[in-house]
Amino acid sequence: MHLNDRTIFISDQDILFFPGRGRLQALLDYFRSLFMVSSTNPNAQSYLRSRTSILREKRRHIRNNKEIIHPFSNFRYYWDFLLILGMTINLLIVPYQASFGITRETLIPGIIKNSLLLLCCADMLVNLSTGYFDKSQSIVEMERKKIIKQYMKHGTFFTDLLGSFPTDVIFVRMWDEYKVTREVVSLIYAFRLFSLNVYISQAMYAKNISISRYHFFIIFFWLFVFLHWLTCIFWLVPIATTSLKQLLYPRIDSWIHEIDLWYKPKSIQYLFSLVITIGNCLRSRLYKSDRQNMPDLYVVIVAEIIGTLITWFLIARLVQYFKGTNSSKLRYQSAVGQLTKYMRHKQLPRHTQRRIIDYYEFRFQRRYFRESDIFNALSLQIRQEIVMHSCRKLVENVTFFNNLPIVILNRIVALLKSEIFLTNDVIVRANEPGNCMYFIGSGTVAIYTISGKEVCHLKDGAHFGEIALVMADERRVASVVAVEICELYRLDRADFARTIHPYPMMWEQIKNIAIERHEKTMILST
Repeated sequence: MHLNDRTIFISDQDILFFPGRGRLQALLDYFRSLFMVSSTNPNAQSYLRSRTSILREKRRHIRNNKEIIHPFSNFRYYWDFLLILGMTINLLIVPYQASFGITRETLIPGIIKNSLLLLCCADMLVNLSTGYFDKSQSIVEMERKKIIKQYMKHGTFFTDLLGSFPTDVIFVRMWDEYKVTREVVSLIYAFRLFSLNVYISQAMYAKNISISRYHFFIIFFWLFVFLHWLTCIFWLVPIATTSLKQLLYPRIDSWIHEIDLWYKPKSIQYLFSLVITIGNCLRSRLYKSDRQNMPDLYVVIVAEIIGTLITWFLIARLVQYFKGTNSSKLRYQSAVGQLTKYMRHKQLPRHTQRRIIDYYEFRFQRRYFRESDIFNALSLQIRQEIVMHSCRKLVENVTFFNNLPIVILNRIVALLKSEIFLTNDVIVRANEPGNCMYFIGSGTVAIYTISGKEVCHLKDGAHFGEIALVMADERRVASVVAVEICELYRLDRADFARTIHPYPMMWEQIKNIAIERHEKTMILST
């Protein structure tokens, strides 16, 4: 079998628990793994990028924060989708039950509403026990005090607290006496709109939904929700202004009385209220009357204001779509669209097309920008800071850099060139001349001898090929193949020689390391 025909398989199951455990312990470990970072979570793939980083994060989680839910866990991923479904259902039930269901109360909607409110209360407890990704430091924070502070200070804690409160509990002893007040107070659930918006945006990003589709969906989703709530409120106002205690027939100067809808089926009541609400939002005045009372007029004014704001909101969204903060994502989608057409024009095989798309996704992380133009516009000092920041994990983990002065370190790091290799790409081929070495920024590579024997795997922070830096005529003694998508940093021999030549002691030290590893590799290959 040729090396380039070899397919490398690695298990997704990381060995984190003791082998030979009983069924009960295995079941407990399985449930524990649901709360840990998972490679199947799209956010983990986006932020942690390599299996090595994910495994390291799991170990850190087990060692330091067992009681915390990881934000990139499968539990948190599916919990968010459950909350989106539950909160959306309640957004429809709560206002409808408070307005149109008030005349003929049934048991099932009330049970569903309060059950979903309990789910929202549970969500607050989950949020208080879930870590968060700190973008400023590029780490997952799992310290409970910081999680609570983040949720309360920068999150939606207080709106969640108001929106999740089971208001029916207050009226248990006066259930029928303050029937209208009970339903009006239940509308406090509207505060849950803030967290729902956060969950939807996170879910859209995790599912890699395009920006255009996301904007299309979110605009019409919130438009539908606002119209539904305004329709229900338009019906509820005449009832609440008549009496806040017992349910009474609306005042004779209300629009409900004038159209004679009180004894009509709920579907007819909702339809008329919806039509009138839309008419007021569009200021078309489908319903006109000289007998409107002040509460009805207030609702009309609110509907007209909301209708105007929605119009401005749609225009602002369109402007943001073309010129806003998401321009880099739109450029990426445009670039991928052009790339797709190009691949079809060239009639490339599906496998090749998929590999090219994978390369683009890893390289640009769903955002397209002209890095060279941005980089060249900056000062030398800032460019060095950016390079050092991008390679900081490399500098910290590679023993090759341990004893180098900071001046030389800056020079060498500035010479590194980023390269991306896809799964099963041959990075280095045995018995071919070498003129560079590689540092692994992220990902895993497999080392093979000339005979095809697998020697080991190298992961984040490792390096290989340093023999080529000190032995100009030496051929590669091993082949290196990418096990997963890898980001490597290449250091060319010519660049390295110019930098290290004025420091002969360091040159000898690096040469000794290279020769030692060369001898070990030759022994393994025999």
